[in-house]
Amino acid sequence: MSTVFFFFFLILNSCYAFDAGFLDLKPSVRKDEDTTHYEITVCALCRVTIDYLQSVYKIDTKYLEVKFNVTNGQCDKNLVYDIVSILTNSQQTGVNPWQYATTIRTIASSNTKTDLKEVFKSESHFDSETFLGGSKLVMKRYEATVDSVLKADDYDQARKTFGEMLHTLQDFYSHSNYIELEYTSPSDVLGQRLFQKEEYASVDMRTCISCQGVDCQTKPNLDVNILKNKLLTTGYFIPKGLGTIIGKKPKGKCSHGGFFDGSATNEPIGGINKDKLDSVHGHLHYQAAEMAYKATRKILNEFRQVIGDEAFGLFLTLKKNLNSLIISIDTACSMADYTELAKEISINIVKQYGQLEYAPHNYILITFNSDKAEIMVNSRNPNDLTIAIQNLKTCEKKNSTDGELYYHSLVEGLKQCEYASVIYTFTDSIAKDAYLKHQVRALLRNKRAVVYSFMGEQIKRRIFNKIDPLDENNNDFDFASISGGLTFPININDRIVISEFILRRLEWTRLQTIFISKSKSISTRFYVDSSINELYLDISSMGEIKNINQIQLRKPDNSLYILTDNVIHSKHLYMWKILQPNVGVWSLITGNLSQEFDYDIQIHSKTNRICSSTLQKQFESDKDSNGYTQLTTEPLLDSNLIILTTCENVQYSNVTISLIDQFGYIIRNYLPFQSDQLGILTNIRIPQQQFRIQTIITLINGEQIQRIEKQLISPTIFTIELNDQPYIISQGETIQMNYTIKSALSNRVTVRLQIIDTLKIISNDGIIKDLTFINQTSGMNLITLSKDYKEKLITDLVIFTITTQDNQTNKYSYENDEIVSVYLETNLASTRKTINYLTISFLLLNLVLKETNH
Repeated sequence: MSTVFFFFFLILNSCYAFDAGFLDLKPSVRKDEDTTHYEITVCALCRVTIDYLQSVYKIDTKYLEVKFNVTNGQCDKNLVYDIVSILTNSQQTGVNPWQYATTIRTIASSNTKTDLKEVFKSESHFDSETFLGGSKLVMKRYEATVDSVLKADDYDQARKTFGEMLHTLQDFYSHSNYIELEYTSPSDVLGQRLFQKEEYASVDMRTCISCQGVDCQTKPNLDVNILKNKLLTTGYFIPKGLGTIIGKKPKGKCSHGGFFDGSATNEPIGGINKDKLDSVHGHLHYQAAEMAYKATRKILNEFRQVIGDEAFGLFLTLKKNLNSLIISIDTACSMADYTELAKEISINIVKQYGQLEYAPHNYILITFNSDKAEIMVNSRNPNDLTIAIQNLKTCEKKNSTDGELYYHSLVEGLKQCEYASVIYTFTDSIAKDAYLKHQVRALLRNKRAVVYSFMGEQIKRRIFNKIDPLDENNNDFDFASISGGLTFPININDRIVISEFILRRLEWTRLQTIFISKSKSISTRFYVDSSINELYLDISSMGEIKNINQIQLRKPDNSLYILTDNVIHSKHLYMWKILQPNVGVWSLITGNLSQEFDYDIQIHSKTNRICSSTLQKQFESDKDSNGYTQLTTEPLLDSNLIILTTCENVQYSNVTISLIDQFGYIIRNYLPFQSDQLGILTNIRIPQQQFRIQTIITLINGEQIQRIEKQLISPTIFTIELNDQPYIISQGETIQMNYTIKSALSNRVTVRLQIIDTLKIISNDGIIKDLTFINQTSGMNLITLSKDYKEKLITDLVIFTITTQDNQTNKYSYENDEIVSVYLETNLASTRKTINYLTISFLLLNLVLKETNH
């Protein structure tokens, strides 16, 4: 490995901010330990939640008030679960306990991921006196969050953007001299306006004097004029060994300081960062952390005032409106009968709406044919969905031999839906827009949405030929399978079954999945715990299920559960709802079914014991950083990763984490290396085949809990990175987006890179590049915002996907993807033509390429 390559990874794994502390939240306030970004964010969110519950719901939170005690930006981590407990036990109408803990993790993790995705962007950390750029980034992300809520009704994107904004806001107090200037309250600038030139040191002004060792913590090292005039400054960070490439810090300027900061040994020696207790200004670490906490709480309260109490409750997922219900209907003539079926289904949904405790947040209807795909309605009122479907033309356009815009319809729905939404598609034609398939997959993983595909009889035979029924691909890749949904044919006699099927999933967020399998036969055992009051068993197939007596379901005492009870069925779908199921080990055997077809088997439960598992990427432990952050792409085959599992309302004695293949069989079992109230951490090695993550927990009383993630994870040999984020573009500007693609193979490979954005600023159909390389390659893509851009949305999602071609079939198979945000600056006049965001990371990676090829 070359020296440059070694330094690149050392620097990438170092954290020059408050330690991210990705999972480093302790059960109680700690003395003599660092405060992290994660802790600051969670504590502030808990504080504003308590205030909200008191003022809006009038819930008695005295217990939380007594327990809440922020010291040095730290608080008791169990506060999250204490809040969930109060929400669960509250009799207040409209309170939702099911997603709060996940929402807190989402916002806090979006904060910590900034140190991975934006590691070399000075503006993201207020490094190198980037006061204008840093304050602009905070304000832009704050505005984007507000617009996501008030204009786009997209709370999922709002939470992620807000978390990213908090990272830069918190770093201001750790990296600047704000604390040294003895301010006693947070800045009124961040999130409200940009810093003005008279508020910070000019480029030619000396800001620091040299200090070494303990003198940096006992004697002031800021220039006397900085202190006298109360001017702001931040330290410069120049990665060690790269001064000859990117230059030295300006004369007389402060350094960030630390082992990996090459500028710290240039006059003036030392630094001013307060990231950790052992930092150069570590004696002020707790003061910076406390101020960052106050600033986080301040901007959360300002955000609440701007969007209002109703929207703020939805932002924190304290309301009972959960995910989105999306119905996508092919309006070609062959679908005429199914359109009528969809109308009846919709009417039935509205009739049942009043009986649902947890209803969808919004209702989306999309129609598509061979010419267009468009959203007909996106409303919080279910009656609007009914009216729109009733007004659908049942034969809007004759079928095209080329197919319909099926994937366009999914893109439109995924752009608008909430996290963990449910999508129902109705079609009887092939898709003509298969080039969008991989972008849809990226959005599906990003939103954790589930797809259910209802297909007409005309394309049923395609599945029997082992190809994707929509685009003739043979890579065993359909969205229903990878998202945890189902695919099955329908006819006009299936009205009652489909209506019931959809109704059961309107409360999808409350359902915990126990088992998923797609195979010709299965013999499995599964655990039912005492918290489960409703158990759902679904068995479906593209072939007809002729005799359910060939299916055996045995209760914990080994007696047969009579499957003719509580059954709703069609020829292709059987559903059972078992109330108050017996606690213990159940058995399901389908081996006697016809071996001609595959069967999709899913077991779900309604429970208040919520578990979730995510793949995490570990940062190497070094002097400056340690921790984990959530993996946002598919994992690299044979790589070592960590699974973070969190469970609410449980006290356990033993945990087993298993990787389960798509057929329901165990690939490998793992035991955690850390298991406590904070979560369950398990080291794993990524297998060759697709897998889901299963958790089996043994409680203190011996009872066992079983949960499995719906999403199917697909290991790959390719990765793609965009480390020069964030991207901000003004009207009339062009920016570069620099990417690096890596291959785990040692030989020459060819991949196809597809780039498309949700607002279609790049182009309607995106960009395609065929790239041939050994080990890795770097490149860039330009994006231009027209001077005439007038759309209301200011956040564009750009999707980069990698595919490879099968030389025998000429079909392209999905490998990996990455989604990044581009923030649109639409209120600033600009005369600049191009902004080059060619950052340190891009230079480093090109050096690595040269070194590797020698």
